[in-house]
Amino acid sequence: MRSVLAAIRAIAATDPNRIAISDAQGAMSYGALADDIARMAATLAGMGEVVGLLMPRDRRHVVADLALASLGRTIVPLPDFFSVDQWRHMVRNSYMAAIVTTAELEPRVAGLGVPVVQARPARGRLVSSEPSRRIIYTSGTTGRPKGVVLGEPSMGASLDGLAQAVQPGKADVHLSLLPFSLLLEQLAGVLLPLKVGARIHIAASPLEAEAVGATTSVVVPDLLSGWVRALHATGRQAPVSLRFVAVGGAPVGEVLAASAWDKGLPVHEGYGLSECCSVVAVNRPGRRVSGTVGRPLEGLSVDIEDGEIVVRGPTVMHGYLGGAPAEGLWRTGDLGRFDADGNLVVLGRKDDVVVTPQGRNVHPEWIEPMLLADPSIRHCAVIAGHAGVKAAVVPADPVAPVGVDHWLLRVRELTAAAPDYARPVEVAVLPLSLVHDLFTPDGRPRRRRIAQTLREVKLSFYDALLAETSAERNHFMSIPLIADAVANGVGRDLYLSFLNSAYHHVRYTVPLLQAALKACGADDGAMAVGLEEYVREEIGHDEWILEDIAALGGDPEATRHARPPLPVRVLVAHAFHLIAEEGPYSLLGMVHVLEGMSVALAIRAAESIRARLGGGERGFSYLTSHGGLDVGHVEAFARLLDAVDRPARRATVIAAAKEFYALYGNVFRALQGGGEVSHAA
Repeated sequence: MRSVLAAIRAIAATDPNRIAISDAQGAMSYGALADDIARMAATLAGMGEVVGLLMPRDRRHVVADLALASLGRTIVPLPDFFSVDQWRHMVRNSYMAAIVTTAELEPRVAGLGVPVVQARPARGRLVSSEPSRRIIYTSGTTGRPKGVVLGEPSMGASLDGLAQAVQPGKADVHLSLLPFSLLLEQLAGVLLPLKVGARIHIAASPLEAEAVGATTSVVVPDLLSGWVRALHATGRQAPVSLRFVAVGGAPVGEVLAASAWDKGLPVHEGYGLSECCSVVAVNRPGRRVSGTVGRPLEGLSVDIEDGEIVVRGPTVMHGYLGGAPAEGLWRTGDLGRFDADGNLVVLGRKDDVVVTPQGRNVHPEWIEPMLLADPSIRHCAVIAGHAGVKAAVVPADPVAPVGVDHWLLRVRELTAAAPDYARPVEVAVLPLSLVHDLFTPDGRPRRRRIAQTLREVKLSFYDALLAETSAERNHFMSIPLIADAVANGVGRDLYLSFLNSAYHHVRYTVPLLQAALKACGADDGAMAVGLEEYVREEIGHDEWILEDIAALGGDPEATRHARPPLPVRVLVAHAFHLIAEEGPYSLLGMVHVLEGMSVALAIRAAESIRARLGGGERGFSYLTSHGGLDVGHVEAFARLLDAVDRPARRATVIAAAKEFYALYGNVFRALQGGGEVSHAA
């Protein structure tokens, strides 16, 4: 970038001691930066036209990058997060002549088949010759990155547009947090500050902002979420010196943005893509409009054609390497609209729209920010499921002992503001180990790859059972009494009625297990062992309920001798009938429903009901103990299900579970309608 190099030379001549860069190694002045660029250029002068760059995230990267630019080379940053196979593709695809790196990073690129040059400054002076180019390889949605070719005119136009929008000045201290291989950071985090004579602080943590008096920064939503969490954890506010924090790379939820502003982070959403020099539109300082990405940069023409965002102007790439020229026009593949004031609203990808079985269209970028408002979700993706919208989540705590039912309930809560057709009805939990494969470095989900991964992973029978009964489970969870009890609690009389019903089905748990055990044959050994373990663990649970009734001032003996409510009698009678007619495996359908719902609801319902009744620990031993115990039960149940290896037996379990969701739901519907008289009160 000759304009940036000229600015560095000018500042070095007039104000050589002004700080250009600070990092863990200390501070570097503009005079020292100009000298180091010149000396590095002398070392690299004999290299070929196309040069790869893999450097640590410190001042050495900035020096080597600008040295190559001063030589008019085509610079190809090697993203640290790419695989060796992706690097090898980049080398071949770009006809890379050599790679510039450091001694500590050289072993990582030694086997790529091109010369490796260590970045060691020699003697020289800062000059700039021919225009440089950059090839930015996008991670995309497949394993083979595509090279975006950007010349100096495009990058210069982008810098001019950013300068007009952000109004940077030499008094700014830019907090650099993103990898230098990202085009967004190259432009907004390095070249723009240096062009105006500002200082770049290369930080290891966003909490360094206060110590250095940072005024600007650029982050992605995942990093912003971490920054907000860190401020909450330390009880601090962001420094008042911050005037502008741009957020891009992926949609920013309004809840996350509001949390950031509450902690003093002046968040301004933006939108762009590498094919258009990273930034197309951004909210201006002092003129942010929530829910939008602001107005397009000066010099760009942005139109909505058949719902798609189309960009025309000088920041559009030359084209993909080896592909047809873009000729100043780029159809982004993103859907959008303008508000009445000319601010761009991005609706999502055209090819990512989820079409529900009812024919409704759901944009993933509408729902995903709602999920990411929960700090317990590190990444997420919304894709099409079997029964409707499906959410794939990566928990922030990979060892948290919670299952799919917990996450489905949480996802439903987080999306309560959306219409029901747009709310996920299925959930998949992705391990942290797959994040680099399934999400881009700035947190955007690779939806096709996620969907393919979920298709290829062989489901355990437990997972298959969850998937096959998702519609019945969602119908159960939609019962108003259940949602209200979890959120707001219930009164004493209704809670006693619930305990009365619970007693009469829980007291039959052991007899049902014994009946199923008796029905086991010679080839049902694994089933018999599992049932015997359940019998030992379930003995006495009905007495917990009677103790709770007494603690709340009810009549436990009246409950013990009362006739069970009709929905409970039907539930229990059907369980005995299925064991007699279809065999012991049918009981696993009932166990799946009762214990799965206990894990998902019991403890949280107990907390809400306790608060509604004015506190106190007595009266909740069944809900809290049963909910806690059933976390372990579900794990044991999943292992038992995996021993059910015959298709006919699995079909029996699935069919029974669907029926028990309906029957157990009727127990709560009767309570909700007031049709059952509590003998406990």
